[in-house]
Amino acid sequence: MNYLRLTIALSTGILLIAGCSNNDRTNADNSPTAAALEKTQDLTVPQSEAFANLTAARKLAWDAAVMVQHPPHPVDTWQQARVKWRQAIRLLETIPPGAPEAKQVQAKLTVYRINYAAISDRLTAETKATDALQNAQTLAWQAAVTVQKPPHALKTWQRASSKWQEAIAILDTIPATTSIAPQSQAKLAIYRSNYTAINQRIATETQALLTLKQFSAVAAKLSSLPDNIYLSNLTLEQIGVSYEDYTRLVQELQQAFDRFASEPDAKNHVIYPVLAAAIEDYQTVLKLWKVYLDFKSANTQWLYDDVFNQLVPISLPDVATLVQKYDVKTYADGTKVSLRFTAWAIWQKASQRVRQAQQKVLSLDNGEG
Repeated sequence: MNYLRLTIALSTGILLIAGCSNNDRTNADNSPTAAALEKTQDLTVPQSEAFANLTAARKLAWDAAVMVQHPPHPVDTWQQARVKWRQAIRLLETIPPGAPEAKQVQAKLTVYRINYAAISDRLTAETKATDALQNAQTLAWQAAVTVQKPPHALKTWQRASSKWQEAIAILDTIPATTSIAPQSQAKLAIYRSNYTAINQRIATETQALLTLKQFSAVAAKLSSLPDNIYLSNLTLEQIGVSYEDYTRLVQELQQAFDRFASEPDAKNHVIYPVLAAAIEDYQTVLKLWKVYLDFKSANTQWLYDDVFNQLVPISLPDVATLVQKYDVKTYADGTKVSLRFTAWAIWQKASQRVRQAQQKVLSLDNGEG
């Protein structure tokens, strides 16, 4: 008998579906009814019935082999093929050892059982892949919902990042030989893009907190200077910090703020405008101090007599701005301000801004804890 061999491309290699002959296909029209599938092994089964069961088994084997040609296939297809192999095996097992077809039956049983095991393995792989895709999609949905309606605290972005990372790891386990591999690869590209975007936001949040910490330390130091001066009985002429040290502090704050501003979407962060106003406050004092030093260098004798108040001559528009923003006191018919008292007033205002930024961060933490 000439055999037509069918092949199934499985994950474990090419499986030869032997025992499926031309007669298997031809005998399809003579296949038994469903009742024949339920026969149990009986040594008294007539030869005609044994032959009928063999013919039905061949037909089932042929159908199962053809069904899974050109994989990959979805879970349902592998399930249907496995059912047919199992039915074919059960039919062959009903044929008694003494039947004339016994030798042929045993040969086919060996092949059918191998094929049944291979199909079962493929079904298991396809089922696992399908479950993995579902789990990954669930995690992705949770990650997306987690960061809806920003702003959010850092821990919220980190939680979403963890879910995206887990979803990506799951998709990476899906074999390329499964039917859902193309779908999983498409989603993998999207998930990786979202994961990158979330991590960029985490970098922004992390830099925001580092910058706020640095601003908080400087604000606490500068706002406490007036009390420290009075408590330590230092002369009232002193501001509490040298020009050089203050310049260095402002430069460090500006660098920290610039690093924060360079992060993705930093300008939309809740503390960005607050810290931007604070750094402007600190820069205002630095500019005013520079004006004072330049004027002192050009008018040594006059400033020697004015050392108590350290008056700084500035334009009327600048005076109006200082009065409006910081409620400072003016001298000499509104043309001068005290460097010391103006600096202290501005530092207090900057300190208030920093505390406001701290409250914004705390409200995010408390609202999403």
